[in-house]
Formats: sequence, C-alpha cells, structure tokens
Amino acid sequence: MMYDYDVAIIGSGISGSMLAAILARNGVKVIVLDAGTHPRFAVGESMVPESAVLLELMAARYDIPELAYPGNIAEINRHIGSSAAGIKLAFSFAWNGFRKEHDIADVVSTPVLAPEAHLFRQDIDAYYVALAARLGAVIRQQARIQAIGIAADGVTLTLADAQQLRTRFVVDAAGYRAPLADALKLREGARPMQANTRSLFTHMVNVDLYEDVIAPVETHGAPTALSQTTLHHMFDCGWLWIIPFNNQPFSTNPLCSVGLQFDIDRHGPAGRDPEQEFQQFLADHPSAARHFKNAARVREWTVAPRLNYTSRETVGDRYCLLGHAVGFVDPLFSRGLVNTFESIARLAPTLLESVKSDSWTRENLLPLERYSLEVVRINDRLVANSYTAFKTFPLWNAWFRIWLSGSYIGVLRLRRILADYLANRDDDALQAAFENATYPGHLSIESHRYEQMFEAACSTMERFKAGEIAEAETIQTLHGLYQENRAHLPLDFSDFANRYVSRPTTEFARSLLDWANHAPDGLAAKLARGPSARPFEFLDPYRYGDRLELAARADERLAAIRSEQLPVS
Repeated sequence: MMYDYDVAIIGSGISGSMLAAILARNGVKVIVLDAGTHPRFAVGESMVPESAVLLELMAARYDIPELAYPGNIAEINRHIGSSAAGIKLAFSFAWNGFRKEHDIADVVSTPVLAPEAHLFRQDIDAYYVALAARLGAVIRQQARIQAIGIAADGVTLTLADAQQLRTRFVVDAAGYRAPLADALKLREGARPMQANTRSLFTHMVNVDLYEDVIAPVETHGAPTALSQTTLHHMFDCGWLWIIPFNNQPFSTNPLCSVGLQFDIDRHGPAGRDPEQEFQQFLADHPSAARHFKNAARVREWTVAPRLNYTSRETVGDRYCLLGHAVGFVDPLFSRGLVNTFESIARLAPTLLESVKSDSWTRENLLPLERYSLEVVRINDRLVANSYTAFKTFPLWNAWFRIWLSGSYIGVLRLRRILADYLANRDDDALQAAFENATYPGHLSIESHRYEQMFEAACSTMERFKAGEIAEAETIQTLHGLYQENRAHLPLDFSDFANRYVSRPTTEFARSLLDWANHAPDGLAAKLARGPSARPFEFLDPYRYGDRLELAARADERLAAIRSEQLPVS
C-alpha cells in the first residue's frame, strides 16, 4: 500500500492535537481529522497537580515547551491569552441537605500542591491545534469519516466527500462518538460500570462567589477562598460544579462553567427540560441557589443522558483508542486530563518507534491497553462509592480522604519521575518508569499499603450501600484504616475534625517531602527527592494572596509582565 500519512488521528481535541504536535515535532507525517470546527465548547476544565507535572514532563522530553504552558496560570496569561483560564488553588466540597440551608461547617477543602488552572477549553484546545499545525501536522476540520478499513498492510479512511486517505496507523481520539470504536464495536461486551450518572452543563455569567453570598473567608475559615477553587456543591446522590474563569486578576473572561450531575438510579433518567431541572435543583437547595440569583446562561444546556462508558478492547494491529475514546467516568475528581496526558506519554514513544521499525502490532500496544482500561475501572469504583458517600457530610468527610491520600502519593511519584528525567534525560528510564509501574492507572501508582487500604475502603462503602452495615460503622471502619496506615500515608488523615487536611505553608510542604524521604516498605526509593528538586510553590503571593488585594495590584503586575520586567514562572 502507498501511504499518504504515517499516522492519522481522529479528533482534534486536547488529546489528538497534543499527540499530533509530538509526532510532528519528531518528523512523523501526521494528519488530524475532525468532523467539527474550532473554537468549540468542551468539558474537562479543571487541572490537578498530576496533570501539570505530566505536561512539563512531555514538554521536556520532546523539546516542546509550549506543551507545558496550560499547566501554569502565569504562562497561560502570557502565551495563550487572558481569557483562557481561571485559577484553581484548591479542591473544595460543600455538602447540602434537601431543602435546608447549607451549614458552613459542612465543607472540606484541600489546597493543590502547585497552582493549577481552570481551563477555558475552547481557547486551550484551539491553542493545541495551532501548535500541532505549526509543528507540521496537517489539520482537516469539517472532515467527517464515513468508513474505516483496517488491513494487514495499512488503514484506509473514507471521508464524507468520498476522498480516501491511506495511513500506516490510526489513533481514535474522538471521545464518546469515536468512529473507530463504533466501527469495530469495541464498546460491546465491555466491563459493566459501577457508576451510573448523568449530567447537564453550560457556561454562565454573573455567577456570584461563595464568599459573597454564603460566607466570607473570615467566617468559613478555609485556608483558601472557595471562589478560587474547583467548588463542588454535594447533595444526596449528586453534585454541582462551579468552575470560574474570572477568578484571577488578569482574567478578561466573564464566564463560569456550571455542571449538575445526578445518580440515575436515585434521581431517574434525563427526561424533563434541563433548565427546569436546574431550577428545581436550586429550589431544593437554597444555599447553592444564591450563586445564581443574578446569573444568566450564555449557551444552551448540554445534556449527557449517561456519562459512564468503557471499551472491551482499546488497541489492535494498526490502531488504538486514546483518552475519552477508551471510556469516561463522571468528572468528580477531575481525573480525565491526568489520564489523557499519561496515555499520551505512554503512547507517543511507541508510535515513534513504530515509525522507525514499521511495526504496528497489537502486542506493542498492550501496556497502553492495560493502563487505559484500569484507569477507567479504578476511577469508576472511586466515583461510584463517592456518590454513596454524598448521603451525609460525616460520611463524605470520612470517605474523601481515600481519594486525597492516594492522590498525594501519586503526585509525589510523578514529581520524582520528572525530577529524575530533568536530571538525566534518559528516555528509556522514563518509559520504564511508566511501563513498570506497580499499579498502573491507580491513584498511588506504587504504594502496596495504600492500594490495600483503597480496596478495603471501597468494600466497606459497598457494604454500606447494600445495607449490610450502618453509617456509624462505615465511618468507624474508614477511621480505623487511616489509623492503621498512618506511617504509610503522607498526612494524618484520621483527624476528621481537620476539615482542611493540609494548608499552603512552607511547614506543610516540608513535612510532605520529609514523609516521602522516609516512606516505609521501600516506597521512599520511588518518592524521595534530591536537594536540587524544586520546592512546592505554595507561597507565591500572586497565586495565594487575598483576592481583592490582588485585583488592586493587577494592572501594575500585568504591565510589568508585558514589559518583561517581572518573571512569571
């Protein structure tokens, strides 16, 4: 077969365009095909510490510094645009009872380990598409695929205009509507999902801040203003996200992302008008409603009748699924971008080697498949049990620490991988760090004791949901797990009175790294960091200062950045 391209990528969202940029930068002849056009609305707007580390890692490995810019709010402002992101300084969760006022004591919040962004995805995705094109990828928008033919010697893609493209390999990064998954029926016979949730989401203006309409920082006492966090309003078997893009002083974007999720088994399927359902939710949750007294939608509701899906297989001779084409779980913990970025980090070296050897076998891609399917399985179980924990605030306060403790260990592992790579620039060692992970796709990546605790905690929550144990026993069991594993966790998660768990201080950062240096059971060897490693960036006054004070200084600082007088990294 004569080939038009080495690799064809279906879907020009964040995953497809990032992979295309990497391949093109390394001389691969690559085309990106998309049925739609940029800019466009996309979900997956909240970054987390792991995602920024992975972006920096890929930027260093492939010598594409632009890949890392969306992981840093100052770099976004400088290189992408002042409308492209809001700031995220923490995760926060506020519990709401049915037709009751929210109690400000029913809040847990924990700072992220380094400043993160709320990504205005239409700007970010278009930025990555332009980057891929600048590096040499061919971009074809409004190019709908009619048929996919996979043969031993290559892949033929037939477009709607009857044009045929011949390629050595095809990557489907088109998300839920993945043409390749549909053509090969890869979703049939997949593992059943535990979570069963649906969503409606949109963008709004004039969404009022938690501090302005519910309680100021001085009253609620969180270490970070909840309006500078990814804010989750929880209720029995559901949750609401509030993700602002206008909460940092340099922003020129007035929008706020709003999404409402329901457990289908508890609240029923989507059937009514989404605006009516949203208004009914506000009527039933009066404190959450205060955010929206002056709000107005700027686009129609997007309704997802079911969020959760996975695939039976994800790779084969001459093809693979990538990112959300593999599967998707309710976005409660913002794991989607982390998993997408790690999938790219795992796939790109394999494809670059395949171009050299002209070997495109399923066997070469099996490590990616194992990772991709395990990511969906673990996140599915985590989210399903979280919906169970939404029943009461004490239950949530006990459960959410399972996610948080594993996430701390996982980001410490990724930061170690990044530090090792920056020190040695060893591509083979970097690839081995991913492929030889003890628990690929799991929160901790490497901790035996944490994964045992995760299994025990999930089983406990599942017994509670089945009515086998009471809530008090469930909470007591979770408390015991934290106590039993204290030496194996970076913090004392058994102190349920500490609703903020950690604080953005030098002392906390030092304690976290000290634990990493002395973690038991051989874990320290995979987490410990040398003296040259960069510290956590908790104390940058721009990122963690008072919101009003920051706004007052914004013009002066922005002028300094534009004149190159002030470092922004």
